[in-house]
Amino acid sequence: MPKDLIVTLNDLEYEILKKMRVVEGEDGEKLRNLFRLYVSTIPELKSSEYALKRVEKKEIIDEHLKNIWAEYEHTDFPTEQWDEEKVNKLTSELIEINVLFKVGEKQYIPSNKFRSLFKMLLHDITTESKDMDEYSAACVATIQLLMEFGVETLSKETVRDGTIFINEGWMFVYATAVKNAREFMKTKKLFPEAEMPVQTVP
Repeated sequence: MPKDLIVTLNDLEYEILKKMRVVEGEDGEKLRNLFRLYVSTIPELKSSEYALKRVEKKEIIDEHLKNIWAEYEHTDFPTEQWDEEKVNKLTSELIEINVLFKVGEKQYIPSNKFRSLFKMLLHDITTESKDMDEYSAACVATIQLLMEFGVETLSKETVRDGTIFINEGWMFVYATAVKNAREFMKTKKLFPEAEMPVQTVP
């Protein structure tokens, strides 16, 4: 829910704010834009920046997620239905925006930047959305990163297919690890006596 804040500036502070050209807007709007700029430039707030973008782009992300799961209604392995031309075109697009990195003839891996951001987002999304399953959370993370790496120029089909391709190939393993960890913690809370005793070496 939006919060209204009242900020009092002295005359000099207000004049400085008015002269700022690094962000646009007037008065309160300019302060808000200045805050968003600050969040985007501080590495420690990178997670918060992505959280803000997820809220702002929620409808678009939800639409992409719906399109992705619709593909799984026809088959458990959508990529097996794709021909070589489609795969080549998709991988070329993903390499161009630095999502994938070519390591050999028709061999690719996610770039280090993409992988590290994905792991951060997966943790954040599964933490903030307790009711969302881990594989949907992985899809949301990949969707958000494809939108960012592609500067929101990728088609709906590319975002859909790219998310499926990347997750099936590499990222769902992280979702499975989160799922197993959640299930372990749930079991641990339900049956604390089931914990294995720590054995000491004589």
